[in-house]
Amino acid sequence: MAIERATRPNVRRGRPPGQRRAVIFDDTPQPSEWRNIWVAIFGFYILFAETGVRQVMNGFVEPVINTYNCTKDEADTAVLVVPMASSLILGPFCSIFYQRTGARISIIVGAALTGGSFVVGPFCKSIYLLMLATFGIGIGCGLMRNSIISIQCEYFKKKRNTVMAAISIGPGLGIFILPKTLKYIMTKYNSWGPAWWFLSLFYVVSAIMALFITKQPSEQTSSFSFSSAIKVCKRIEFDLHLIACFFASSVTFIYLANILILMESEKIEDKEGIYGFQGLASIGGKFVLTFVMSLNKVHNGIIMIISYAIAQISLSFAAFCYSLWQFRLQNAFAGIGIGLYQACLAPFLVAIVGPSQLAYALGFTNLINGISIISGVWISGFASKGTTGEDARSAFFISIWLGIAAIVMSIVTSFLLMAREKHKRKPSMKQMKHSSELNTLTNITSVENS
Repeated sequence: MAIERATRPNVRRGRPPGQRRAVIFDDTPQPSEWRNIWVAIFGFYILFAETGVRQVMNGFVEPVINTYNCTKDEADTAVLVVPMASSLILGPFCSIFYQRTGARISIIVGAALTGGSFVVGPFCKSIYLLMLATFGIGIGCGLMRNSIISIQCEYFKKKRNTVMAAISIGPGLGIFILPKTLKYIMTKYNSWGPAWWFLSLFYVVSAIMALFITKQPSEQTSSFSFSSAIKVCKRIEFDLHLIACFFASSVTFIYLANILILMESEKIEDKEGIYGFQGLASIGGKFVLTFVMSLNKVHNGIIMIISYAIAQISLSFAAFCYSLWQFRLQNAFAGIGIGLYQACLAPFLVAIVGPSQLAYALGFTNLINGISIISGVWISGFASKGTTGEDARSAFFISIWLGIAAIVMSIVTSFLLMAREKHKRKPSMKQMKHSSELNTLTNITSVENS
């Protein structure tokens, strides 16, 4: 006996109580970010004029000694320690200034300070007045560097990593071109003053470029508060990154202060050209990194570990260099490692703290780098043991241990960052309960059912 089922009436379900929510999808095509490529070009040039110049200041040590009849320690302090340390230690101040005034004013003020200091420096009557002038160079460079890197995040959202890597090629070009250029000017005029006046022209162009930058820092970072700056330091990955930077920057300064002395003691000809070869190698490394970052297939932490390993090992390897080809090879790998680090630093910090806190992260990173420059002189014993080739080689032997510590800390930092990101990509149901993605999905389902 067949059992007949009653036909169920087709009754439309009523809409759930409450206000109906509609989900609107904006299909309007967004303009390409490459229309702001001019900002990246400005960043390339300004970093060329800022970091590239500071990295070749060691070429003025000997002329300054002859002019002021001072010790090498005083000359190193005037043309290396003061401008580099001040530009880095005052990083938090530069971040505050950028947040308050924006990139345009910050870059113009920085260019005026740096260019003016290069103009008045040769007129200083004592080595201590020259230190005061180079202090102005350091402040100006810090203002320019922090602002031009941070403003890239306002113009580029999707292409941020690629642009950051591209503009970091500028310093490598400066290290490659400027040593021989400055040496030619000093030889032709038999003075280091015209070389400084030549460098001041770079900052006039930088100030003109800044006039076209109109965007201000985002609303999240447009006003400074102490709690916002300290919030960056509450991330364990960022704290470990600062420790790694301390060791790595000490190694870098030992290299800058001693490499020319070591090559001179080994009778290496054209030591400035060999040192400048580092800049050319860094350009090649940054080009490769720019392509790799555009693919978005390699984590920034892995790139950072590779850059630390190549840079720290090759910088310290100068302790074992005696011939021309050894110094060439050592400077080439040092340039590649430093180039990878400079290109990866900003994207790596964005991965740790986010783009809205990049200015603060750069400020604290520069602060630690500046402290490490001062401590690097004491740690290596460079300031107290003399200026011979053997003294320089001893400093490089000490830098080996600092480099090992930097590599270990970078590995710990990167793996901790990758582990945290992996955990965020797999949220629990409790985390998803109040997430915007789940609420949006629920709203879409409600609209379809209604």
